Amino acid sequence: MALNSKHTFLEALQLSPNLDDEAINRDISAIITAAVADETHRPSLKTVYDNILQYQGGLAFLEPLDILPDLLRCHRKEAVDLIGLISENSSPKEVLIVIQETLEQLTRLVHDDEAEEEHVPGSVQCLISVIVLSTKSIPRLILGKRTALSVVSPLVSGVVSLVSSLGNHFTRDSGRSLLVGVSRMSEAFYTWIFKTGSEENAAEAQKIIRVLLDTAVLSCASCIRASLCARAFETHYPRLTLSSAIEPGWQEGEQAILSVPATLRAMALSPQDVLDNPTMSSLIILAHEQQSYPLPKNLSSKLHSVLMTSIQMNFALDESLFLIFRCVTQDRTQPDFPVDLATSLCIVLPALASTHLDPFIRHFSLRLIALILARLPSVLQQQILITLASDTELPQMRAAAIGLLKEFVLEALQVPASPGEQNVFASPLLIRSFGPVLFRTMPSDYLSTVRVAGDIENSLEPSRIAEVLSFYYVLLQRDKDNKTGIRDPDNIASVESSLLRPLRSFLENLTGPSAANPILSVISLQIGLERVDYAVQIIRSR
Repeated sequence: MALNSKHTFLEALQLSPNLDDEAINRDISAIITAAVADETHRPSLKTVYDNILQYQGGLAFLEPLDILPDLLRCHRKEAVDLIGLISENSSPKEVLIVIQETLEQLTRLVHDDEAEEEHVPGSVQCLISVIVLSTKSIPRLILGKRTALSVVSPLVSGVVSLVSSLGNHFTRDSGRSLLVGVSRMSEAFYTWIFKTGSEENAAEAQKIIRVLLDTAVLSCASCIRASLCARAFETHYPRLTLSSAIEPGWQEGEQAILSVPATLRAMALSPQDVLDNPTMSSLIILAHEQQSYPLPKNLSSKLHSVLMTSIQMNFALDESLFLIFRCVTQDRTQPDFPVDLATSLCIVLPALASTHLDPFIRHFSLRLIALILARLPSVLQQQILITLASDTELPQMRAAAIGLLKEFVLEALQVPASPGEQNVFASPLLIRSFGPVLFRTMPSDYLSTVRVAGDIENSLEPSRIAEVLSFYYVLLQRDKDNKTGIRDPDNIASVESSLLRPLRSFLENLTGPSAANPILSVISLQIGLERVDYAVQIIRSR
């Protein structure tokens, strides 16, 4: 592209051709300041940018000290483009002065209790612009007697403080932009220090940059939204996927967070190094590093405490649940799962499966519980399922636990037990341990407390009883060899007296001639009871 003459350059900016360079500097600064304040101003920022590029000496007319403070607070594309030109071409010493002043001003603003809330989004964008500016400008400094570390340290400290303070105000897009910006700046700073300083400087740079990256990851965690769990679920369980829970635009979130481990690798830090100091940010970083390395075998034990905290705080939930999913599905050749972790997870995951507002999280958490239980010995499975099936604090979990129990019983009935090993779910221990929990109402006087149809509609107990009836029917049908003893006359009589007879009487009264319109849950109970009665009748007739 042919470059413009100085005359054409000045004419495009509506400046007199007789101006000397100092006057041109001053007038261009005035044009930029006015155009930042007024988007309709002519010449516009775009006109300035285009003509600076098209005139060989144009870059010399950009005065960082005069124009950067205004440009950093302008978030239009042409302002960002001008900042890019300055970062690559203008005096890095002057740019550093503006960066330091801007960080100080932002710090005062975010700590000013009287500052207007509406100014906060502008502060976020300004910080991102400062980070982008620093990435290319600071490493161009001529150091003299200073070290690169001494220049970088206060800047990193200032950015850490601001990122932490502004974390609650990041939008999805600004948080992702900040993650990428911080990662690129960190890599540029470390490379500069590594090339110009001592080994001690490089080691110290690693420490302060790790703090910066950790802070950025934690502050932007809610902005990533890369749908790790939803993507894993739809890959592993395509038949269970009715509607996709994958969030549109997840790729941008994935790319943003992957810039962090890329920077760590540039500093010669591996995933194992990240895991050696387990933090919440470690959890997030490792969750997104899934394609480039197998999970370390000690990951579950290393992250035990952090995983629990994440789930209990409902923080970085996508990452923590995904890591658990990877742990239980990665190496199925090792049947056992760490018992202490399994026990802890089976305490916190049921709360998610029962009460989380997101239906996908509830469903995924329940699948995780099933996967974890499948990696445990049957005796421990039994203990956990009994706890879940009788949970008084999470009644939603009681019906779900029966569904899980059904899965393990059917599997146990199909797969022969190993020599010398008895599977609890294919033995009389099943009825002895689960019978008192399942074959009764919860509470025991529930049926007598139902007065009107609304009592049923507002209760979770009918769905639990329906699951019990389904479990009982399937067990009667599938346990043809009576491994569990479910077909024994004594057991059939016990279930009849503890659950079926009271339920039958209850339904007869509720669905009599004077009953109101039938309720779906009542119809479900009637169908379940009729199926069970028929199955029992067939067994007794043989």
